[in-house]
Amino acid sequence: MPLTRREFTALSSVAVALTVLGCDSHADPVTSTGAETTSSADANKKKIKLATEPFTIGSKSDYKQAVVSLKYHDDKGVFIISDGKTLVALSAMCPHRNCATNYEEEKKQFVCPCHGSIFDGEGNRIEGKADRPLERCAVKLITNAHGEEEIEVDPQHRFRKDKNEWGNDGASLPLS
Repeated sequence: MPLTRREFTALSSVAVALTVLGCDSHADPVTSTGAETTSSADANKKKIKLATEPFTIGSKSDYKQAVVSLKYHDDKGVFIISDGKTLVALSAMCPHRNCATNYEEEKKQFVCPCHGSIFDGEGNRIEGKADRPLERCAVKLITNAHGEEEIEVDPQHRFRKDKNEWGNDGASLPLS
């Protein structure tokens, strides 16, 4: 059954749109399917997006104990790290291909399952395809609507160690 001009145009438009949406110019030809995950067999290999708006994570007293918090990893794309004296918000996005890094508690390391990059507990690159450390997201104290101080994380404002920005205001927050 032949297609009408209208049907042909509609089907062609859909085919072009699907082709364009399925393309990923940064995809690794060996491991990527062009979709959000790089392998349907391994859910840990996924691209990650940082939150696009600042968000709060609680008060300074919530982070007086040393912790690597995974609470904001999946929905905001950050790890919250406190040594009890200083707090940083570390981007979970591997600088190699923006895959989501995971934290391995027993080794105290961040690992990118996509291409094997490994970072120490502060985000410094140890090995792998990534050519630099993980980035820090801006952190600061704000006063909420109830007049209480809260920590705000801004993932869109990031600091790179390889550009000597980890010492900049906002790259970390003193807790004392």
